[in-house]
Amino acid sequence: MYLRETQLIECAAGNTWRNIRHELDQMQLVTLATAEGQAAQRPATTADQKAIPSPLKLPELTRFLDFTIETGTTG
Repeated sequence: MYLRETQLIECAAGNTWRNIRHELDQMQLVTLATAEGQAAQRPATTADQKAIPSPLKLPELTRFLDFTIETGTTG
């Protein structure tokens, strides 16, 4: 990321890039797999994480990112 971009983000969010990055690094994607399929999900957004995209006019990240249902063949 370029210096200018991080400065714009810092000004809009009212926080340092280091703090913003630390907070966003807490969001980890987990993939849950069973015989029926899998789902990719991240934890619920904390209040501090919700405060970051708001002044930047960004939508909140989707909590569920992928669903795959295994389709078995019958025969």
